[in-house]
Amino acid sequence: MLQDIRYGLRILAKSPGFAVVAILTLALGIGANTALFSVVNGVLLNPLPFSQPDRLVALYERSPQFEKQSISYPNFLDWRRDNRSFSQMAAFRQDDFDLTGMGTPERVKVEMVSASFFPLLGVKPTIGRTFLPEEDEVGGRPVVLLSDGFWHAKFGASRGVLGRAITLNDVDYTIIGVIPPGFRYQSGNFHQDTEVFVPIGQWSDPIFQDRRAAMGMDAVGRLKPGVTLAQARADMDAVAHNLSQQYPNADKGIGITLTSLKEDVVGDIRPFLLVLLAAVGFVLLIACANVANLLLARSTGRTREFAIRAALGAGQSRVVRQLLTESILLSLAGGVLGLGLAAWGTQAALRVLPEALPRAGDVHLDGRVLLFTLAASLLAGILFGLVPALKTTRADIHETLKEGGRGGSGKRHRTQRTFVAVEMAMAVVLLIGAGLMIRSLAKLWSVNPGFDPHNLLTFALSFPVERGATPDSIRASFDQIQDRLQSVPGVQAVSLLAGAMPMSGDSELPFWIDGQPKPATESEMPTALFYAVQPGYLKATRIPLVRGRFLTRQDNAHSPQVIVIDQQ
Repeated sequence: MLQDIRYGLRILAKSPGFAVVAILTLALGIGANTALFSVVNGVLLNPLPFSQPDRLVALYERSPQFEKQSISYPNFLDWRRDNRSFSQMAAFRQDDFDLTGMGTPERVKVEMVSASFFPLLGVKPTIGRTFLPEEDEVGGRPVVLLSDGFWHAKFGASRGVLGRAITLNDVDYTIIGVIPPGFRYQSGNFHQDTEVFVPIGQWSDPIFQDRRAAMGMDAVGRLKPGVTLAQARADMDAVAHNLSQQYPNADKGIGITLTSLKEDVVGDIRPFLLVLLAAVGFVLLIACANVANLLLARSTGRTREFAIRAALGAGQSRVVRQLLTESILLSLAGGVLGLGLAAWGTQAALRVLPEALPRAGDVHLDGRVLLFTLAASLLAGILFGLVPALKTTRADIHETLKEGGRGGSGKRHRTQRTFVAVEMAMAVVLLIGAGLMIRSLAKLWSVNPGFDPHNLLTFALSFPVERGATPDSIRASFDQIQDRLQSVPGVQAVSLLAGAMPMSGDSELPFWIDGQPKPATESEMPTALFYAVQPGYLKATRIPLVRGRFLTRQDNAHSPQVIVIDQQ
């Protein structure tokens, strides 16, 4: 084998142009496959980074209009108490709090979680502890957990941070722990870059405690040993039925949707990634056929060499082994270069589309990806090297020696034409698929979203409200903010808003039309997404007004209530 490798390296060194072209061709094919496999591996194959991730289930409320929607906190408490399938259940919702007392006031991303959230996932803090059950109640001691990034940025990773206080929304929270840097949770209403965590049960907002309101809260549960997802669904259906009997006004028609946490995180991206993986597989096959053709063409000048070796006693298997060694050397070199291309391409793609891909943080070149690259390289070497090797060694020795190495050229030409036909066929398949994808993308770009996003800027803001401020004074402050922003040079229109970001708002409101029979309960009413905006909203978003008028400053808290509805 060592002799074959040394001889193969000498042969390739004598034809540097051929070697470079073959290696680059293989590098592109192997690199594309490695890059996409690293994505498939991180998103689909690797388990979630939690304890026994296959036992984790995402939970949502289900209504006649929506299969998955946020959960009301009172319903969650009843689910946790009445179910027989889950060993633990936790709720969470995202929010933004004002951080003051640490220099310039700023908004921080907050995740409100149940006390059982981190123990359920098997996440242990770097220092300190997680929330206690008695802290996850209205009136509990204000405590906070810090993310690792926030801990480093604000406290220099000091281990003396425990017991210190930070002021969030004008409340002093005691720091009790730091969440490890590798923690990533991606499901439902959860900040990907959460900075601090607080107990969700302490939130005393009356709307949050209303069974009819969801307030953007989702839940996760851990199945008991031996309980299947189907059994859990049947159990939770019974829980939902009992609640609909107890609270018909809020829960009639409300079910519970259960999905494995991994499927909930991955969503609908699985078929998309598998189709792309198949497409780049075609690219590798085209590269193999291309290099095989190059080897066949190159073998024309070596036919006499192998005829002489055969005449001197070399068996067919010995010659085939030599040729396969050369092809595998090419493929391994292409694999090493392709691995570098894959590492660069994957990181570049993740920087451009970090939010479009679930579990993007889990995508990297690990041992499984390296094994895939090695296997792909070896398989490619055998695949494109075997046919030329067999064709070369089957030439007639006497005819080859007599004709000076030109024997069997007709057969090689037929084989080369076959390879070219295969390449063209696979290329046509890829071109058709790419054309359909481009056409779909063009149609998506041409869809009118209902508003004009060009030169439209959005940002979040908050300001401290003086103690004793009245609703009228707060509204006047909002009007002042709008007027100040409107006076900025170049600004054409301004509107403060709540839940009114186009294509992203999900605040729901039950309704019925006056003059039609009123449903017996609110849960039986149809729901609509509602936006709270100011008069400049239509001008800022350039949404056309089809009929009637839009809101004006005269439509305030002291005038009759008015709304504007969409055309549907």
